[in-house]
Amino acid sequence: MLAAQPQPHDVSLHLFNKSQPIVTIKEEEAKSPREIAQQWLERFASALSGNDLSQLPSLIHSESWWRDHLALEWDFHTLHTLPTITSFLQQHLPGCQFSNFKLAESGQFAPSASTPIEGLEWIESMFSFDTKIGRGKGMIRLVRGEDGIYKGYMLHTSLQELKGFEESSGARRPHGGNNSLTGGVKSGNWLERRQRAVEFQEDQPQVLIIGAGQAGLNMAARLQSLNMSTLLIDKNARVGDNWRSRYRTLVTHDPVQYTHMYGLPFPSTWPLFTPKDKLGDWFEAYASLMELNVWTNTKIVSVEYSDKDKKWTVVVDNPTHGGKRTLTSNYLVFCTGHAGEPMIPTFPGQETFVGTVYHGSQHQDATQNTASVAGKRVAVVGTGNSGHDIAQNYYEAGAAEVTMLQRRGTYVIQASKGLFMLHEGLYDETGPPIEDADVYGQSLPIAVQFALNVGLTERIKAAEKENIEGLERAGFKLDFGHDGSGIYRKYITRGGGYYIDVGASRLIIDGKIKVVQSPEGIQGFDKENLILGDGKRKLPADIVVLATGYDNMRTTARKVLGDKIADRAKDVWDLDEEGEVNAMWRPSGHPRLWFMGGSLALCRIYSRFVALQIKAIEEGLASG
Repeated sequence: MLAAQPQPHDVSLHLFNKSQPIVTIKEEEAKSPREIAQQWLERFASALSGNDLSQLPSLIHSESWWRDHLALEWDFHTLHTLPTITSFLQQHLPGCQFSNFKLAESGQFAPSASTPIEGLEWIESMFSFDTKIGRGKGMIRLVRGEDGIYKGYMLHTSLQELKGFEESSGARRPHGGNNSLTGGVKSGNWLERRQRAVEFQEDQPQVLIIGAGQAGLNMAARLQSLNMSTLLIDKNARVGDNWRSRYRTLVTHDPVQYTHMYGLPFPSTWPLFTPKDKLGDWFEAYASLMELNVWTNTKIVSVEYSDKDKKWTVVVDNPTHGGKRTLTSNYLVFCTGHAGEPMIPTFPGQETFVGTVYHGSQHQDATQNTASVAGKRVAVVGTGNSGHDIAQNYYEAGAAEVTMLQRRGTYVIQASKGLFMLHEGLYDETGPPIEDADVYGQSLPIAVQFALNVGLTERIKAAEKENIEGLERAGFKLDFGHDGSGIYRKYITRGGGYYIDVGASRLIIDGKIKVVQSPEGIQGFDKENLILGDGKRKLPADIVVLATGYDNMRTTARKVLGDKIADRAKDVWDLDEEGEVNAMWRPSGHPRLWFMGGSLALCRIYSRFVALQIKAIEEGLASG
């Protein structure tokens, strides 16, 4: 049996072993997966539509999981065990008014049997449903107990749109002709109206978004498709500069099929991995094509929130749009990136060091000034993505010696092999429509994803055996994640601790980049050396790069929005007691403030949910 009420981040593979009272389906006894799923869904729909919770024990496994995105309540929840689910539904089900449940008719997510791990077989299917206020999609995963009855084991419900407030896209796209313009062409053609709209001289934005990277752009496009007036502000000179300004050799670490933005997928000719400047140009084009209102070169002077009026007052300084301007908005979305301020440690004796010390966030390109690099000894402190990329960059620039200082193990996955295995069949050229892939990809509880990823991590490990063995011979310490769960757990809980290998591992294996282990970290500096944490060893260096990561996103909020607002918000990232990500994409702890960030894919996926939360409050469907 599954252990009762485990901590979300401690669910592991042994919880899914053959000792559970779940048996595999005998082919000669089973009906078709569609028949089984349809019969179960009809009974489930009857129970929910009739608010009859007495039926749940015959429908839902005692150790089941239910992950909900806004269908049951205006927040995210992962509910584990039947008593927990029942208690939650007693509070929230009457107001939902579930109806119109339908299984997927065809495609990859129509009813089918699958074996996620040895010893566990389930029938899974996507389904659609209605609630009182909206429409949604979800996933059911049914298992068969010793009594022969199929029960829900992994359930997912996800609100996708609000009734009467659907996105202005597809069949609901704007007309665009002159005869559709309010007031006719006397009030301006399309260009003239766009020019007025972006200035906000006549009105105020309903939503103010801080940061015009992937989070802000996806967010603004979603909101504007819901007919909400939105203004993006950014400190940079151009949209996309948040990527252009990063180190010269940077490319995306996720493949193109996974990283599409809302409403405007990358062309079929786009490279698998996008160079930073190309992505910056795409962001700039996206903002134009999606008709987003963006003010660049904008400095925030002050931010205030009125609990009485439920309004934000933000004073900004922008030389292009009238200098100092006072903006008022109903909602504020903070989109400066899921990481906070750079974590820049200082060490005893650092002031005596005659070389150069800087944080990885300040790195540009060593190859642009090879004369100053030649003959230099470079020490890179940290072995995550940035640390590897910077070390590789210095080696390619001709540094005499490049050494990475490693304090603890790092998970390494090859971009050429394992990375594609993570997305295989879901986000690739043969995959389903991206909207359905997004529902499916987020349908399992995060804790269950960790557990099921153990087997995937093992398969990736086998595929990358040569690389792994080479790194170990070179003295590089590998860490395959808690319980061997791989990259996703590291990303969603720490935001780091891994490297997607685009070439540095081969340099380490070949001895071209050296690795020094220092579990105790750094004790300090002297004139020409790093003194390692054991106090016995020294690492000679002329250049030291501190690839030591970033703080909580809340630290940036404190810097930009002030202590009063940051103190009311929660810490961002890692998991709460239910196993959902803290404060990101959901109520932040401060009224009418949302944190929005993450990878390109997560920004596409979760911008939907933030937009729905905001629109629901605006239309009186939710409190806030």
